[in-house]
Amino acid sequence: MNEVLKMTKSAVMLLAAALLLIWVLIPDWRMVAAGCLLGIAAGSFNAFLLRRRVEWIGVMASGEAPRKTGTGMAGRIAMVLLVVMIAYRKPDYFNLPSALASCFAVPFVILVCAFFVNLRRRRGKG
Repeated sequence: MNEVLKMTKSAVMLLAAALLLIWVLIPDWRMVAAGCLLGIAAGSFNAFLLRRRVEWIGVMASGEAPRKTGTGMAGRIAMVLLVVMIAYRKPDYFNLPSALASCFAVPFVILVCAFFVNLRRRRGKG
């Protein structure tokens, strides 16, 4: 899992760098690039929260720690809602559809990275 998330982090950073380059070089696409950057930041944070939740469930299953309750899915939904509110309030800076769509891009990046990691392991190179 750590290898998948390390590859995902690299892919998301590469995507963010490409979006920053678009934001700098193409003025007509600045709002779209900024919206995508905002959404990708929220999606990355949500992936981090989900990873912590999965690790905590593993610790609870082994019986090493007492049960704690948290916000769970509500925190991740609130993060997407925050992105939508920011993009809605600042339409001169952020494109709302691109911000909302890119909130859900990081799970797909994780899926693609997991596919490539598993492919590498099957070939004996991982």
